[in-house]
This record gives sequence, structure tokens and C-alpha cells, in this order.
Amino acid sequence: MDHCELDQIVNQYAQQVIQCVQSWDFLSAYPDCSQVLTEHILKIPAWQIALPLISCLAAGGTLETGNAIAVAWYPGYLASEILDNVEDKEFIPDGLLSSAEVATNLATGLVFIAFRALSVIPDPERACQATRIFSESGFQATSGQHRDLIKSPSSVEDALDDYWEVIILKSGSIFRTATAAGAAAGTSDERHIEALGDYGTALGVMLQLIDDCRDVLTCSQEKVNWEISLPLLLYLMSIGEENIYYPEVDSKADWSDLLRSSGVIHAISSLLFDWKTHALTSLEPLGDSMEKQILETIPSLFLERIPLTTNEVLDGNPS
Repeated sequence: MDHCELDQIVNQYAQQVIQCVQSWDFLSAYPDCSQVLTEHILKIPAWQIALPLISCLAAGGTLETGNAIAVAWYPGYLASEILDNVEDKEFIPDGLLSSAEVATNLATGLVFIAFRALSVIPDPERACQATRIFSESGFQATSGQHRDLIKSPSSVEDALDDYWEVIILKSGSIFRTATAAGAAAGTSDERHIEALGDYGTALGVMLQLIDDCRDVLTCSQEKVNWEISLPLLLYLMSIGEENIYYPEVDSKADWSDLLRSSGVIHAISSLLFDWKTHALTSLEPLGDSMEKQILETIPSLFLERIPLTTNEVLDGNPS
């Protein structure tokens, strides 16, 4: 089955989830929250909407149960995105999210909606298992965000250690929820639940790496908005600097050139390739299925959008 056919199937799965979200009668009592859900779901990639459903089917579950877990995961994911922007002071008022205070309250409502949706899973035992995964992963994600908010690293090495711990806790946990809970809704086999959980963690880390490195993968003449980031830390490590400081460069393009010449762009490509390999290796315990094929293609869907690393990562040779 080629990529075009797999894409069509993913889009069909995503449409099923969207229809389920749009048909929630109990949201009528909270119209603003309902509108945020239905508007934002149309902006999310189809593979992301359908990920819990695909994971459920890959583990042997049914469409009904897969839809239920996907409908539960989406509001939790959206809540985490809203709260992350507020807490990182990157929030921009937009429509119903008219202020940080309103956005925070709506995000809180979305969290409770997610747990309400879990009650729709037909099998009580699997619903309980999925709920436990939601709770544990959510706790890990908020723990990671808390560490990110209060961190004050004293050296490049400490900052790099903090970065990896935070990214795995915060970003990895969100997608681990989607895939592990999806698996738990479809099977009681702990081996498959853990395997798909590891796959989700790898996806979350890859997406965060791409987001954190976006500015250095461009040729923009804009000025660099300095912050302690992975590219900066890798650069400082490459020149043997122990303390954190910001290099003097005139634009993002100049910063990108400096990172390329110092080997940091190559290092980022290698990291993405390693996490992609980890994601694919995690799927090995699963039996062959169309859904497993889809999961194997997902990392390439977002890696193809990175101009400076596409060939290195997708060819399987980050050198």
C-alpha cells in the first residue's frame, strides 16, 4: 500500500473523530468550550487527530473504542497547548481565547471534558486502564512544564541535561498518552501498550525538537530572539564553552550558517534520526497490519517539512 492510500485512510479516520467531537450533546451547556474544540480540531494534522484511533486498531481494538479514546485525547492535547502558551508567555489573544485568564479557564474545562469522554469506552476495565494512563502521563507532562518554568541552569552541561529531562516529560508524555491509552483501549497486552507508549514518546520528542530548532532551519534575515535553546547549547558544547552566553550574529540566517559550520545542524539531524529509529523500533512487537504501516510512516510526515535535514534524516544516513 503506497503513501497516497495510507493518507486517505488516515484522513478517513480523522474525519470520524471530528464528527464525534462535533456531535457531543453534553457540550451544549458550555458553548464557548465547544466552539474552541470544533474550531481548533480543523487546524490539526489528520494523523495527529487520528493517532489514538490508529494506535487502538494497531493493538487489536475496534473503531468504536478507538474513536472514544481519540475524542478523549484531543481536548487534553488542546488544553496542554493552550496552557503551554500561557505559561511560556507566548499566548496571543485570538477569538474565544480573548485573554490569558479566559484561555486558562477554557483549558481547564477541556481537561475535564477529556476525562468525561473516557467514560464512553465500552469496556470498563479498559476504560479504567486508559484513564490511569491519562492521569499518569498528564502528571508527568505538568511536572516537566513545572521544571521548565523554574529552571535556572548554572552551566551548559546542566542546561542540556535539564532540556532532555523536560522535553521527555513534557512533550513526550502528551503523545505517549495518545498511543499508550489508544493501545490500552484496544488490548490488555502490556507489551503492546508499552511499545506504543514508547512510540508516542519518541513522536512527541521529535516534534518538540523540530519546534525548538525551527528558527535555525531557515534563511531568514530577522534578528534572533535569544533564549536558552537546544541549538545554542549544542553550539556552546561544540566550542567547549562551559557557561551560557549568546553569540553576536546579525540574523537568523547568520546564526544558521554558524551552526552549520560548527556541526550543530548535523547534530540536530542525527538526533532526529535517532528518535525516528527509536519510534520505528518501538513498533516491532506489534503484529503486521495496515495501522502499523501508517504508524511507521508518520515520523516521515513531519520530517519532510524540514528543508535542511530532510535528505539526511529520511535517507537513513545522517552523515
